[in-house]
Amino acid sequence: MASLRSRATCRWQPPGEGWMKLNFDGAAWGNPGQPRIGCIVHNCEGKEIASLASPVGINTNNWVELLALVEGLLLCRKLEVKFLDIKGDSAIIVNALRKGSMPNWKLNTFLSKAIDLCKGFDRFIVNHIYREGNKRVDELANLEADGIKLLSMPT
Repeated sequence: MASLRSRATCRWQPPGEGWMKLNFDGAAWGNPGQPRIGCIVHNCEGKEIASLASPVGINTNNWVELLALVEGLLLCRKLEVKFLDIKGDSAIIVNALRKGSMPNWKLNTFLSKAIDLCKGFDRFIVNHIYREGNKRVDELANLEADGIKLLSMPT
């Protein structure tokens, strides 16, 4: 019961002062299926700084979530982010990043790329967020059903 209440009250919140927040998500219908990714970077005022959404090649849902994370981290590196608060609704990917390994050995090499990218930030934290708190990036990933690539960056 508490879990349902937590999900129902889950809301997106801006990161702390001086931090940026990366929300990432993958959308795959079928496993494997035709997936899409989305990621959004917000500043501490909650302003959307950059976003990325793109269709990607057919693969599994975990691969798609991990790709969304890697692409989001690359976007944050381009933005020269120093302090990063990472949020994703895939508990498998969040836990794998925390532990430094995945139960699926095929994805460990790709996970290593995400870990290496994280080392480029002065500080980072990673936490799971329920889908209800990740709505905007979920919409962005699902928007890509038409095969449109969207990238917004600061001008």
